[in-house]
Amino acid sequence: MALIVKVIIGGIVGLFIVVAGLMTLDPKINKSYDSDDPNITSLDEGSIAVTLKGQVIKEGTYTLEPGQTLSDALEKAGGLTSSADKRGVNEDYVLNESITIYVPAVSGYTQSCVIDDTDTKVNINTATANELASIPGLSQTLAERIVAYREANGEFKVLEEIQNVLGIGSKTFEKIRDYIILSN
Repeated sequence: MALIVKVIIGGIVGLFIVVAGLMTLDPKINKSYDSDDPNITSLDEGSIAVTLKGQVIKEGTYTLEPGQTLSDALEKAGGLTSSADKRGVNEDYVLNESITIYVPAVSGYTQSCVIDDTDTKVNINTATANELASIPGLSQTLAERIVAYREANGEFKVLEEIQNVLGIGSKTFEKIRDYIILSN
């Protein structure tokens, strides 16, 4: 009898762990906004919250109206820093939902603006699965999923969209974001 109770309790705990794990795979989790951000007091109905991180003058969360562009959000943040990699930003991207966007730095950036050409970024809109697999932190399987996602859904509009690919969550994105760019 005690063994049956232990098995049932173990099953319930296991189910809880699986459900909690699946909840972290939801791509919408990364599209929320931080209500503790001092730049945003409350979100009016019909407004969206855009959190900008990385190479922007003033990181934070900004309130915009659906249909505004990433360029509008960057303007609110004071623009891009001098070390921003503009190849990783599509300023014409139309914002229709709350989202967090990371603006990457130019690879090899130094104070004197010397770029190390040995650090090549991979264009996620044109790269083959083998080219994508060369990115540290990406397996061949994930690379093939990126290509399949791109073929099914069209080009990526922002770098963060790669998190919609099964198996690429926020941790993997953090590892690869400085190695990827969008086509211009």
